[in-house]
Amino acid sequence: FSAPDPEGCAGTWTDVHLMGNFSSSAQFFVALAALAFLYCIAALVVYVGYNHVYQQNSKFPLTDLSISALTAFLWLVSTLVWAKALPDIKVSTGASIIPEIESCRAPGTTCHFVSVTRMGILNVSVV
Repeated sequence: FSAPDPEGCAGTWTDVHLMGNFSSSAQFFVALAALAFLYCIAALVVYVGYNHVYQQNSKFPLTDLSISALTAFLWLVSTLVWAKALPDIKVSTGASIIPEIESCRAPGTTCHFVSVTRMGILNVSVV
């Protein structure tokens, strides 16, 4: 967070950075979603365009089942990891961080949120 007014807090404000790194769980979630989408497109091409090859070879359905099961398991894991990171993001960006900012602890200084970002879209992503 940077001070909107450099003269605010009697010129004692220093930039504050969030604690924690939640990017790995978000990247895993998004990467798996992209890979699942690409696999669905590839499977659709095989089902529609090469159905005769799919039905003649017994390894294709077994491979398809294996990939689908692995994708479902990884999707569950990525959703759980992202669902765990979401409350941590809310805590680290919520009003509870105000007392931890050094400039806000100075005598005679009062800090407050001007606005709070809504997290509804993040909640929907877990569902």
